[in-house]
Amino acid sequence: MIVLKILLYILLAVLGIILLVLMIPVGGEFSYIDGKFSYRVKLWLLDIMDSEGGGLYNWWKKRKAAKKDKPRKLKKPKPVREKKSKKKKEREKYEWEQELDSIPVNDPETDMQSADIAAETSSETDESAAYEPLSDSSDEDKGGKKDKKKKKDDSDDDIFADEKSEGSEDDEKKSLSDKIEFLVGIWESAQRPMLKIFRGFRLKDLYIDFVIADEDAYDCALKYGKYSALVYNGIAFFSELFTVRLKTIDVRPQFGVSKGRWDAAGKLYFRLGTVVIAGAWFLITYLFRTFLPEKLRKFRMKRKMKKSAARQK
Repeated sequence: MIVLKILLYILLAVLGIILLVLMIPVGGEFSYIDGKFSYRVKLWLLDIMDSEGGGLYNWWKKRKAAKKDKPRKLKKPKPVREKKSKKKKEREKYEWEQELDSIPVNDPETDMQSADIAAETSSETDESAAYEPLSDSSDEDKGGKKDKKKKKDDSDDDIFADEKSEGSEDDEKKSLSDKIEFLVGIWESAQRPMLKIFRGFRLKDLYIDFVIADEDAYDCALKYGKYSALVYNGIAFFSELFTVRLKTIDVRPQFGVSKGRWDAAGKLYFRLGTVVIAGAWFLITYLFRTFLPEKLRKFRMKRKMKKSAARQK
């Protein structure tokens, strides 16, 4: 019982950690002011990394580099013991012993066995040459009958091949239609969950301060019209997909000046729990909207086919 309680507490602790990770927002801050870009990645209140070299990731990186730079203590090499090698001296042979070793020795038993094998093979070849079968005309008649049967079988195979090709074309059409229906069902059931994921991205405190400048007044007015339309239409488009909260949006022209200003800043956050919620939503909608109705429709079609076949009998 104690072990089961400990396992239960461990499972509850793991589930609590997972829920915390899913609920904690992940994101950061970005800004581009006076031609300088800066960023900061945050996990709730913890700074993970930033453009100035701070945060947990940069701290861990510096610590790792410091460990590598530390001089390591060299270990003293162990004394190597020399092993005593025993050399065996081979006895030199005399010339008459070498001559005796070079003479080949023939075994009488192996010679007798090779002679018997040669006699058996010669007798078998003589018997096979004596009893060779002669070719009769009956074989030709059988060959003609076989050719006729083969031609008939080939014609039957061609008929069945045509029927199979027609059936395979029908099967391919059905498989294509099934795939298209499957993809359409996935798209219909995934529209709202995908919108939920996009809505999970929160763009807060959006600050835009653009000064459109040009020495020529006509060119400055044209640029101001283009950039103002681009900025405001872009914000309208992004606000439909994402959650956008504005702080200040200011786009204004400045005539007779060659250099403008492009200042922007904001905060972007996202919760991982929205992905889990969207996934569960997608599965439920797919099951009750496309999968189960399709199965029921096929079951009813099969039932009707069985009833019609029973009535015809």
